[in-house]
Amino acid sequence: MGAGNLTMAQSNLYLKQEPVAQRSFMKDDFPLVRKAFLTLGISLLLGAALIGISRAILLKQQDAMNQAQAQRNDASDKLRQAETDKREIQDYQAKYMQLRECGFVGEERRLDWVERIRHIQESRKFLPISYAFSAQQPIQTDSSVLTGSLELRGSKMKLQMDLLHELDLLNFMDDLKIKGLYTVQACTLKRIGTAAETPQSPRLAAECALYWLTLGKRTDGQSETPQPGKQ
Repeated sequence: MGAGNLTMAQSNLYLKQEPVAQRSFMKDDFPLVRKAFLTLGISLLLGAALIGISRAILLKQQDAMNQAQAQRNDASDKLRQAETDKREIQDYQAKYMQLRECGFVGEERRLDWVERIRHIQESRKFLPISYAFSAQQPIQTDSSVLTGSLELRGSKMKLQMDLLHELDLLNFMDDLKIKGLYTVQACTLKRIGTAAETPQSPRLAAECALYWLTLGKRTDGQSETPQPGKQ
């Protein structure tokens, strides 16, 4: 074996005998990428925070939009209701004014009723008419009828009149409607037994009970009476 071969063998022997150095990631490699890891972590945290903030802002805006939509819907409903009420007022105004003019709405007009009876008697040449009014009282209405702060009232009138024929009574009742609204509780006709002495002698006698009706402001502490048709 030559001297050169001996030297190479010795060198190889020395190389094999040298220990291999062990690398540690945390000690040797991590310092090299630590800034990159920190940057990545901060970026992830900032991204998560921005996502959370964006979601909170979106939910808040959505709630505001829902509230605004609800307010718009409520305003639209109120506007439609106001328009409906306006149309109803216009539709019923003429009828209301007619009822007020004839004396149904407001306080009773007993003097107008008396004057109307006198006028009918004179214009139609009726025989004498006698009548008497009772005190006005509230009248019970069905619970489904909503009158608000108003109440229905009735003034009972007992009427007695002699007639030449049945048509006189019908004409009298029809003429009476001009000055108010009333309902007939009862009405009886009796034939007078004696023979008529003259063409103007009465042949029938009528006795009627009427309720003059008015609609006025409710008064507390008054007792209600049965409905006129049921008393």
